[in-house]
Amino acid sequence: MTITGISKGSGMIKPNMATMLGYVATDAEVDAELLHRALRLATDQSFNRITVDSDTSTNDCIMLAATGTSGVVIDEPLFEEFVEQLTLVFKQLAQAIIRDGEGASKFVSVVVETAQDSVEALAVAYTIAESPLVKTALAASDPNWGRILAAIGRAGVHNLDVNQVQLSLNNVLIAENGARAASYSEEAGQAAMQPEDISIQVALNRGQVAETVWTTDLTYDYVRINAEYRT
Repeated sequence: MTITGISKGSGMIKPNMATMLGYVATDAEVDAELLHRALRLATDQSFNRITVDSDTSTNDCIMLAATGTSGVVIDEPLFEEFVEQLTLVFKQLAQAIIRDGEGASKFVSVVVETAQDSVEALAVAYTIAESPLVKTALAASDPNWGRILAAIGRAGVHNLDVNQVQLSLNNVLIAENGARAASYSEEAGQAAMQPEDISIQVALNRGQVAETVWTTDLTYDYVRINAEYRT
């Protein structure tokens, strides 16, 4: 069995979906109802977890086709494994859109762990990922942890205990117990922000749920591209 696909998207990206095209095909034989279910499950963990600029559009599309030419039949016993492999392909395509974001110089994973549920985990992740102040700090490779903590605080998490929140950048612990971590140094923070791939890791320490959102920084080039753009 083979799964392959192609995607397009650069700016105006926050799939809900957004100005994005994705086409995926498999040579497996899959019942229409199962195929639709697989599409929704894989999309929820991939294309619906990315944002370049939080602007959504009316004309996005993700399409999944099954030709059945391989002779492999996906039924209920094989469904979970099929969705797992499909999701891997969807994530690769969705992340490629982020890496190709307008003016982007950073690929940023916002990982929110130990949340009570997915709703609050995604609320925190998207508030960080869509904050212009966070995104411009990322463009400058500036470990401005105050901007990230401010985004966490305004994400609308009910009864959030800031003393329980831990914040790390590329595995460098920056903040805990409501303040800067005792082990943190500005040199370590600066070093953590230099790679193209940045991971912002937030532990809320109030549950067992984790969610990840992928985003970009916000650069001069993004402003230039969209300031000069005319339809």
